[in-house]
Amino acid sequence: MRIKSSFVLITIFVFSQNLSKVFAGTINVSSITALQNAINNASSGDIIILANGTYLNGTLTINKNNITVKAATPGGVYWNSDVTATPRTSLNSLPNRINISGDYVTFSGFQFTSGDIGSGFLVEVSGDHNVLSQLNFRGYYAQKYIRVVAGSQYNEISYCNIEMKPAAAVSGCTIQISTSATVPGYHKIRYSSFKDFEGNGGDFGNEPIRIGLSTENNNASRTLIEYCYFNNTGLGDSESVSVKSKENIIRFCTFTNQQNAMLCFRNGDNNAAYSNFFINAGGIRVKEADNIYCYNNYFYNSGTSSGSNAADAVALVYVAPVDLRQSNLVNINFFHNTFYNCGDIDLGGSGPTNHTWANNIFQKGSGSIFINSNGSTSWLGNIYQGNLAFAIPSGMTNINPQLALNADNYYGLPSTSPAINAAVSGYPAILDIANIDDDPSLLLDISGQPRPANIAQKDVGCDEYTTGTVINYPLALSEVGPSYLGGPLPIHLISFSISKRNGFATLNWTTASELNNSHFDIERSDDGINFIKIDQVKGAGNSTSVINYAYADKNLSSDTKYYRLKQIDFDGKETISSIKAVTFTSIGLELKSTLVNNYLEVNTNNHLETTLYIFTNSGQKVFEIKAKGLQQINVSALSAGVYILKTFAGDAIKFIKQ
Repeated sequence: MRIKSSFVLITIFVFSQNLSKVFAGTINVSSITALQNAINNASSGDIIILANGTYLNGTLTINKNNITVKAATPGGVYWNSDVTATPRTSLNSLPNRINISGDYVTFSGFQFTSGDIGSGFLVEVSGDHNVLSQLNFRGYYAQKYIRVVAGSQYNEISYCNIEMKPAAAVSGCTIQISTSATVPGYHKIRYSSFKDFEGNGGDFGNEPIRIGLSTENNNASRTLIEYCYFNNTGLGDSESVSVKSKENIIRFCTFTNQQNAMLCFRNGDNNAAYSNFFINAGGIRVKEADNIYCYNNYFYNSGTSSGSNAADAVALVYVAPVDLRQSNLVNINFFHNTFYNCGDIDLGGSGPTNHTWANNIFQKGSGSIFINSNGSTSWLGNIYQGNLAFAIPSGMTNINPQLALNADNYYGLPSTSPAINAAVSGYPAILDIANIDDDPSLLLDISGQPRPANIAQKDVGCDEYTTGTVINYPLALSEVGPSYLGGPLPIHLISFSISKRNGFATLNWTTASELNNSHFDIERSDDGINFIKIDQVKGAGNSTSVINYAYADKNLSSDTKYYRLKQIDFDGKETISSIKAVTFTSIGLELKSTLVNNYLEVNTNNHLETTLYIFTNSGQKVFEIKAKGLQQINVSALSAGVYILKTFAGDAIKFIKQ
């Protein structure tokens, strides 16, 4: 490359652009057949919208990546089956109705409220990074409503509602997370409601959520269940959540009005439950699992029914808010929990070993706090008021913790409580699950407010007497589930696109409504999997107006870049958008020698017409021309200084006019 006359070449920057172009589009359809055809022909980024209405006996396969399939309006599509035309017994050949094998698929806004597919599954997910959102399942006959296949990863079920699975339906949990011996799932179930299950209770088999199977108890699932609401699910099964695999976390959930259902660590070691509310609910049972950590949980009037049939569900005598009756349990830990007027905590008798209860509060007006004493239990820093039923030599201080009803409607600490700054150390380290943002150092209390790092300065029980932003409290139905059923109105993102402008990746997105929207994190990735935050855009807070946002990423290198938005609420809750990609490929901009001092010769090496721009070094555009192939540009009008020549694709040359 030659330099001549008054131009000095400084640097050549090459950005990438795929000239074949991949355009995301919006496709509207009004039948299941048209929907399947649109999916079969979809490109990455497409949004496929099914018209509102009721559709019968439709099956669907979603095998394309990075597409959205949604109802025209959330809740406006009913995906049912005609049970009169197709009896249940003839539908057992349908293993599932909707199969999502693609990656980065969003499936949103559908209702399943009438139908019968026998032992089939309504939705089966075998791909990765998929989101099932704003779905409603009610009274549908199926063995399972949602099954996430073993070996898949990073799938999310959020803002969904599941209720009233019929007792006569084929027995099976409504959400099954299957697990792999070699691939952790990292799935999430969030902001969803489970209520009013039918059946005979006990081991009826219709749990709301099951993570793994008994045969999968050695598999590490690493599934996260958070901000979910369980109400009156005990007639479906005595386990509201059945954990049958390793390394899972249940947190920030509310269990209420179900004294005959418990969170059960059924099989599988190394699991944790923290910052949950059990209010008029069964509590926690550990059955065949070791290394279980339960901390920062709140139990009020908690404990299972004394009987096992439907009639006993209304009994006034409750037992075992914590049930450790299974023999040979090892290393079961309860730290910083609060038990207020609960049933008898069953310590399991002589079978379990190496249990630790540290820095808990027990307050009970009548009856025993514990039954079935266990000589292998360690006690540290606990406070109680009531009858222990048997002697505990140390680690239990008999004093009124002075619990008081707080503004979030649970019993916490007043300023005069002896539980303040009374925690003791010496208990086992809390499990820290790999690649999960858990809280093994107990840096937050049940409300999400900060705890001191020093154990001796922490308060006993689940509540820290402190100030700060409350992000967790007993949930109400209106704070979970689909917005069209009265759940929270999420950020309604009506468009999200990316384009190439002046060599920059420009993100544009539009919201139709916002609720408690603090900001958007702009995240970028080189591979579409591992994202980093590159910037932040302030949200509108609360709005029902259409709001347009834009962001330009100027710090690019060559090749394909992937982008997504992470919307953050004021309380820290987050929602992640679909992924958009942009590619910048050089079209071969080349600097040639000048013919005269005021002419710059360039060659675009392209047979198509190209727009060329000249910018000042500060970014001001001073020149624009259409060019094709070899081109001479008269720059006599430019003042002396540094300039940048660019194509529409972002290829750039910096030069100096002297």
